[in-house]
Amino acid sequence: MRPLTTSLFAAALVGTTALALLARGTGATEATPAAEPAPPAVVQVAPAVRTEFAPRHWAPGSVVSRRDSRVAGEVSGRVLRIAEVGDTVRAGAPLAVLDDTAVRLAEAGHLAAIGRAQSLLQLAQAQERRYAALSAQQAIARAQYEQQRAERDVLTQDLAGARAALAVTRHQRERMVVRAPFDGVVAERLVQPGEHLAAGAAVARLVDPAAREVRVHAPVALARHLAPGVPVLVRSEGDLRDAVVTALVPVGDDSSRQLELRVAVEEQAFAVGTAVTVGLPSARARAVVAVPRDAVVLRREGDFVVRVDAAGKAERLPVRTGEELDRLVEVEGAIAPGDRLVVRGAERLEPGQALRIEAGAEALAVR
Repeated sequence: MRPLTTSLFAAALVGTTALALLARGTGATEATPAAEPAPPAVVQVAPAVRTEFAPRHWAPGSVVSRRDSRVAGEVSGRVLRIAEVGDTVRAGAPLAVLDDTAVRLAEAGHLAAIGRAQSLLQLAQAQERRYAALSAQQAIARAQYEQQRAERDVLTQDLAGARAALAVTRHQRERMVVRAPFDGVVAERLVQPGEHLAAGAAVARLVDPAAREVRVHAPVALARHLAPGVPVLVRSEGDLRDAVVTALVPVGDDSSRQLELRVAVEEQAFAVGTAVTVGLPSARARAVVAVPRDAVVLRREGDFVVRVDAAGKAERLPVRTGEELDRLVEVEGAIAPGDRLVVRGAERLEPGQALRIEAGAEALAVR
């Protein structure tokens, strides 16, 4: 009987121990504290706005100067001096100086011819006076007097011709100095000292950097939306500026089907030669609800935005996008002007997730 009693006692002891362990494990589980909720997601927001939306066609253009000339010489000659590239010159200042030795010698010859003509004319005038007196006394034939008067007239014309030749030579001598027609900067030297300049050949390229404008070509179809005074946008490497159309050539090219227009820009806005893009109106302006481009999350199943609701939680709203203007996108959906939309961090948010707006990061809508 002892072995049976011992076995029963051992079994009871094992059962009691198991029950104690089970009770201890259950109590430990009940005492574990509940998990803390996830912290709010940090986001940046910007408002939806109602604005006049005019779709734009962005066309490439270049900043040019209205005064950009290859200044030419009027006479031929050997180049003695020429302005350096980069020199700033005022209107009337010398750009190039030519050798005027031959012109000065020709001027001296014309002065001698004038002196000779004046002497002959004075003699002919004195002779005419004597013949006039003799003719009045009928001491000589009337024909002799008339012949002397004609000779006087010929010498008068010879003197006038010599003076005209002198004026031409002096004009040529003045043109031996090629002068700047306007204020500008020497952008290029087209001849060098010692070279012979032919009449009408260019000596230098002169550019006025203060007279800047944008030259751009636009499709002919936009002609009805363009006219002098129409506001446009000029953009270059992130720099966006307002501008207006100053001139429009309403004649399209047969090959490209484009027309040329000029846009005024500020003097210091862009350097001459800068490549820019010009936003031209392509349709009539209309009132739309627009959101920042970064607020729209693009998905294959449909685009959406994340709005911050009254409780500060994320609310996902599907939208249909339309035209894009600068950094704003036209949207259709349950979006009202003034709604705060997440512009950074929207991709990882879940509906109903608590949000915390980053301090000082509530962006303003950009035009």
